[in-house]
Amino acid sequence: MRNLMMDGFLSAIMAAESFDGARAILHGPGGCSDYSTRISSMIVPRDHKVIKGPYFFNNPRVPCTFVDEEDYVNGADYKVTELLNRIDDAELCVIVQSPGMSLIGDDLNGAAYRSSFRGKTVVIGNSHMSEPAHMGYDITVSEIVKGCCSETERKKGKVNLIGIPVIMHGWETTAEELESYLNAMGLELCAVVGGGCSVDQLKDSSSAEFNIAVLPEFSRVTADAYSSIGVPTLFTDIPIGFENTRKWITSVAECADVDPSPALDLLRKSELRAKRLLEGSSFKGFSARCATYSVNVDSELVIPLMEWLYRYLFMFPESVVIRDWWSDGYRAKLTEFLESINRPEVITNDIDTTKVDVMFSDGISAEFMQKKGVCSAGIDMWMPSMHSLQFVEKPILGAKGALRLLDDIFYLIQRGMYH
Repeated sequence: MRNLMMDGFLSAIMAAESFDGARAILHGPGGCSDYSTRISSMIVPRDHKVIKGPYFFNNPRVPCTFVDEEDYVNGADYKVTELLNRIDDAELCVIVQSPGMSLIGDDLNGAAYRSSFRGKTVVIGNSHMSEPAHMGYDITVSEIVKGCCSETERKKGKVNLIGIPVIMHGWETTAEELESYLNAMGLELCAVVGGGCSVDQLKDSSSAEFNIAVLPEFSRVTADAYSSIGVPTLFTDIPIGFENTRKWITSVAECADVDPSPALDLLRKSELRAKRLLEGSSFKGFSARCATYSVNVDSELVIPLMEWLYRYLFMFPESVVIRDWWSDGYRAKLTEFLESINRPEVITNDIDTTKVDVMFSDGISAEFMQKKGVCSAGIDMWMPSMHSLQFVEKPILGAKGALRLLDDIFYLIQRGMYH
């Protein structure tokens, strides 16, 4: 089974929407804007403002040029100019083209120049349709960095976080937790670039001593953009689970030449809570021991997730779906880990026939497989999700992500034992 996945076109729009003070503008037909208009308000909640009239039509987010068949023949850059003339509440507009319009060759930079909008305009050249989500997201963030940032004096002790996409569950909670570790070590966070920062914070990000990548696949092109203005990037362990979060903290401390102890003390509080609950719960704390699981997540966090499940809970994989875009080195590392636990045969692209205790997947697939009886516990790790109104965030990274995953795993496994 191939699970549902966001592609690079939609994630590019979400990348633009991630900046506070920015607007994503879709240059294309109305059908391309419907879903992005709805989910942007759920993923990146902001004050709701109904905007009437052309290009918005009562939708507050992601206005669209609504091109028609004549526009494909004659061009429609004039619609971009008219739409930008209506923007009075943004410092930055990012124009994302639909697949069809990206082939037409409209002069969108000229259209922006001819408009009355005097903020910054960034035009994304390709639509990234059918490309992996991280590719559209990372490239869009990098283009925004190129358009808004310039080389300046770097200040020691100031850092940026990159690779925390707003399409990741619990992105706000994760950014807050990682910032708390940075503050505890005496470091100042300039911006969470592509993860909720303002346009002013983005501009200030060029003064950082270095960037810290969180999810590497969402960071590589952005890191190149910063490298061109003299800001290097630290790529370290993905902070999933307690041990990898500890490694993330110590790597940052080593790079910045600061003491990691205050941040490690913060992490230890969450880790101690989990330890005490597991040790004090009698036999319930052992219900996940030797449990089986499957993984179907469109990210490089798969290997560190599996390592944590094995070392912390002694859980064993039954099926792992590989991704076409994973590098040969990443696949070799995955194979090496599976061989080390005597499970090399579990790499597969078919998970719907293998019964497991726990499935880690996108929310829709996880719920479907749980109802189908393929798994006892379906863990919502990635978009799309049935849980569209997340009043309480469900992070997957950091100590809070570890506690959330433990909470879901044990609750759903034990519920299955008594039903």
